[in-house]
This record gives sequence, C-alpha cells and structure tokens, in this order.
Amino acid sequence: MDVATRGPGTFKEDFAKAFRTVKLPVLPAAVARLLTEVNSPDAEVASIERIIAAEPQISAKVLRTINSSHFALRTRVTSIRHAVALLGLDRIRSIVLSYAILESVPHPPTTLFKHEAFWTDTLLRSLLARILSRRSGLGDEEEAFTAMMLADISVPILLTVYADTYLSVFARWSGQPNELAQLERDHVGWDHALASAWILEKWEFPPMLVTIAGAHNSSAEQINRQGLANTVALPVMVASLLPSALKPDAARCRNLIRVARKELNIAPPAWPAIHDQVRDSFEAISSEFELTGHLACETLNVLQETVSH
Repeated sequence: MDVATRGPGTFKEDFAKAFRTVKLPVLPAAVARLLTEVNSPDAEVASIERIIAAEPQISAKVLRTINSSHFALRTRVTSIRHAVALLGLDRIRSIVLSYAILESVPHPPTTLFKHEAFWTDTLLRSLLARILSRRSGLGDEEEAFTAMMLADISVPILLTVYADTYLSVFARWSGQPNELAQLERDHVGWDHALASAWILEKWEFPPMLVTIAGAHNSSAEQINRQGLANTVALPVMVASLLPSALKPDAARCRNLIRVARKELNIAPPAWPAIHDQVRDSFEAISSEFELTGHLACETLNVLQETVSH
C-alpha cells in the first residue's frame, strides 16, 4: 500500500476513527506554553526565556548541554538569556523541545520496547539529520534535528495507549529483519511516521515539523511529490535510514550512503568525517538524555566499518 498516494485529510479521518477511544499523553504545561510561543508570529526571546527558566530540570539540562564539548564555547554560559545570545533562538528551541519530549513520552509497559535503544537511535539519527542538512544546504539544520527527534515518538505512545492493535506489529518487527514501517503498512494500513504526525498535530506542534516528521519514512520521489524537495525533509529521510542499535546492519548503512549520494550529493569520502561528528556529538550530550552510550557503539562501529571500505 502506497501511503503517500492518499491525501493528509484522508489520514486525519482514518486516525480520528481508529484512535477515537485512545487517550493521548498530555504535554507538560511548559512544553505547551513553549509551543504556543513558538507558533506565534510575534515570538519573543524574553517570553521563551521565562518559560525555559521556569522549568529547573530542563533549564539545567540545557545549560549543561551548551557548556559541553559539543559546542566548545570559549565562555561558560550561566543563563538561558546568555545561551540565546550566543547560539540563537532556533538552536535553544531545538534543545529545549528535545528534552521536553524525552520527559513527555511514556515508557511502554512491555519488555519488547527498549528505552535505551529507542532514544539512542533517535539521538543518533537527529544528530545525523543536522549534519546532513548542513552539508547539503537544504533547510534549517535545527529544524532537521528537531523533526528527527519527533519523528518516531508514536512508537512508545502506541505501545502504551494502543497496545491491543500495535503490540503484535511491533513484536513481529522485534523478531524479524523487516522494516518496521513496511510491517505497519502491511498489517494496519499506516506507519508510525504518519501516526507521529497525527499526534504532533494534536499537540499543536508547528505545521512544518509535523509535515517533515510524517514524511521521514517516505521515498525521495514521494517527498518531491509533496512539494518538500528543497526542505529538510530529504536530510531527515536519509538520516532515518541509519540502522537501529538493536539491528546494526551493514547493508542498511551502505544504503544510507548510497541514498545520501543520490539525493543530497554527499559523496562517500565525506562519511568518515560525518561519522566522527555524529560520534563526538553523541558522546558530548548523551548523558543529558540519560543514555549510557554502549548501544550507540553498535551502530557507530558498523557505520565506521562501512565507510572505511
């Protein structure tokens, strides 16, 4: 089933019907306020600063991240206002939304879901999306990072609030080499990218982030048909090809490099440096996502072996 051939309105109707009895998690008040401010055409730095500062845990994570080796700033940052002045509102917003979503998404009550692996995959792909966006010159690299952070959030949510239907599909993916999106399309008629977009829209995320998250399992041709050819949708789609830490597949890494060359004009010789950037960035900030990093090594080692041949 080619999900991209059906209009977004049709899928909104489908999800509204399928999930009519499902209660989605409620966003923390700070995230809801931040989204309201972000969506405002007259967004003000001072308002966003107050929202962030009002959440001590998120604010502390933001400051530790900014002062990490990932940014290598010469001056230590001691306030959100200082952080915005040095890095810009877009970068701060992407960091804040990432940590806020980490706290908002539930832990599914099933042993099939591996929390560490899910967020390791998410962070690695998000860092890769940012780098590919920068190298290709397609769109805002912070938008690419944030969209990739949001792209798979439906998986833990569906395993929590829609388990009667979704758990059996996820179980098949856990025991097979098949792609999760293809299994979803075969068994329920949609994939988790579209489910993520539906959830993000319900949560009132910015429309472009919703669209890009919903397109991350699409082909380049489908992305072009949606009018997203010159946006970060392509780097996000390519980054999503990075294999899961649970299935570190060299063939998938080779496909990632092949698609990046075809769609983003990023040649294979660039990949050792890209690998190193992803690894260094992950090591610098993974502790703020409460990740140990041992699973990231599985994916990064396979990628390194692939790019070195």
